[in-house]
Amino acid sequence: MFSNFEPGATSLGNLLVPIVTKLPKNTSLSALRYDLNAGVPDSGSLPAEQLAASAVEVLRNDPAGALTYGGQQGYEPLRAWIAKSEGMKAGLSLGSDTVSITSGSAHGLENIALTFVAEGDPVIVGAPTYPGAIRTFRARGAKLISVRQDDNGIDPGELATVLKALTAGGTPAKLIYIVPNYDNPTGVTLPLARREELVDLASKHHALIVEDDAYAGLDIDGPAPASLFEVAEGRGVIRLGTFSKTIASGLRVAWVIAEPHITAALVHMRFDNGASPFLHRVVLSYLETDHYQKHVRHLQAIYRERRDAMASALTEYAEPYVRFRLPAGGFFFWLELNEPLTAAAVFSAAIKNEVAVTPGAMYFADQGGDRSLRLVFSALPPEDIRNAIYQLAQAMIEVSNQVR
Repeated sequence: MFSNFEPGATSLGNLLVPIVTKLPKNTSLSALRYDLNAGVPDSGSLPAEQLAASAVEVLRNDPAGALTYGGQQGYEPLRAWIAKSEGMKAGLSLGSDTVSITSGSAHGLENIALTFVAEGDPVIVGAPTYPGAIRTFRARGAKLISVRQDDNGIDPGELATVLKALTAGGTPAKLIYIVPNYDNPTGVTLPLARREELVDLASKHHALIVEDDAYAGLDIDGPAPASLFEVAEGRGVIRLGTFSKTIASGLRVAWVIAEPHITAALVHMRFDNGASPFLHRVVLSYLETDHYQKHVRHLQAIYRERRDAMASALTEYAEPYVRFRLPAGGFFFWLELNEPLTAAAVFSAAIKNEVAVTPGAMYFADQGGDRSLRLVFSALPPEDIRNAIYQLAQAMIEVSNQVR
């Protein structure tokens, strides 16, 4: 029976589709003192005053348009802004017909799965990968096939082998899902050479790439390589973007960009009457001010300081117990635990020290992650990060001593 249900839920459980009882839980905010678990932006930097001014402007200038249904594809001027911005980055001329606006990038991913994935369809994901993608594709009945990720992202050699085997077996892969920039959970950025290999492989095997670029703009060590969408010249790639990380996650304004015929199919499979026309207008009004780019640079500085604080604390307090790679942007550190530590044991010990972390196993569609942890550095100030890592290291010491 589904463990999340309250007493008396047995009869409800009998009505559920079977997949509901099999999906893992989402990560969530923790009540512990030090939350290194939930990948959320810094709350102190939210541009509340500027968004309030934009909201007033929208309601003053276009109350009827802002407060009534706006259609499944989203507010056209915002779509045009996104198309122009993405087109400039990719060196492409893109129209608003390439863009649909969604209620967060998770909604965009769900829309893609609903449009392209049927029961038993092969979908390739990294090992590890974003658990929201695992849940979304699995809920559609996809056959998830994992391809190893190393320190440079998804392994193109293994990917080529998997794609070839699927094609030869008569069930070619439909989608390849990847977070190329500041991967969730590993923090890895896929090098340009691998991006080119990935696009080439997908094209040869007629698979669509789903490029989830949720952390775009959160560049700590300089710009990321060309997007997969750019490498592919806009063909065969469905690109997800969001304003959740660079403006505010509570807005739930994100977008999907693809070739017009793909976008048309995605819009056809929208049953939600569209996302909020009011928020679309507010976001566009804010984007058109000179504050947005300044705000993004401010976020980069905040996250650079926090990333460096976490790296320094891990080196000082936890180096005998972990290995890690410095992320070039985004929110995440991926820790590989040295023996005899396990993720489950450290997770439990850390709770006693008021530190919330995420065990690595939840980031694998199959087996894996027993000696891995994901840490988030975005939400806490540097001093809290140092204290959290100190307490986490104490938990590691405790576990190590118990095992020995």
